[in-house]
Amino acid sequence: MKKTVFYSALMFVLAGCASTGAPAGGAAPTSDLAAPEASSASAFYTSQQASRGDGLFRDNCVSCHSSSEFMGASFERRWRNRAVGDIYEFVLYAMPDDNPGGLPEQTYADIVAYMLQMNDFPAGGSELPTSLETLMQMKMFADGGDR
Repeated sequence: MKKTVFYSALMFVLAGCASTGAPAGGAAPTSDLAAPEASSASAFYTSQQASRGDGLFRDNCVSCHSSSEFMGASFERRWRNRAVGDIYEFVLYAMPDDNPGGLPEQTYADIVAYMLQMNDFPAGGSELPTSLETLMQMKMFADGGDR
């Protein structure tokens, strides 16, 4: 029920943003969930990217982490009112522990896409970008909205 209410509210907010006529790549949308320029209104990543991220997570992260650490209520509490860019920036500069920042930027983006998929963010037609500026516009778990 909470997901239905969340997605209904999300679509209402995004429909209002879509009617503003702002050009792609222009000023940041005012909604709590900003989508990448070429993406559908409510999606941050593609399912193919999340699938790659799953494999990359297994290759690079499972020696220290389980995927369950990055999903559910604890994930939502940690990243509430934060941007997708905050997650990307954290893993980019802090992971892996023995080689922070040592992976390609696309690898980090794919792993973050996998984390978003695990938390029921919908997939769309555009991949999660590696641009920190763009990722910082993509807000998650806005105040007042349960997932």
